[in-house]
Amino acid sequence: MIEKNEQTEGLNPDGFTTLAGVAKLYDVSTSTLRRYWDKGEFPKPVILFSKNYFKNSDLLEFNRRLSNNP
Repeated sequence: MIEKNEQTEGLNPDGFTTLAGVAKLYDVSTSTLRRYWDKGEFPKPVILFSKNYFKNSDLLEFNRRLSNNP
């Protein structure tokens, strides 16, 4: 299960984070992230320059939702 990560609070809401960067933030593998977003349990990335990037605003919202669900 992916758990809330306080480090995401420092992200620029207008920026993007790579798939590898998000995996490191949440201390999970990239394949775990893929499984979660395929099931609709994690924000889906956007493809920029042929790579997966996550909108930081989506990550911040995901963390807010985790905070509201004990």
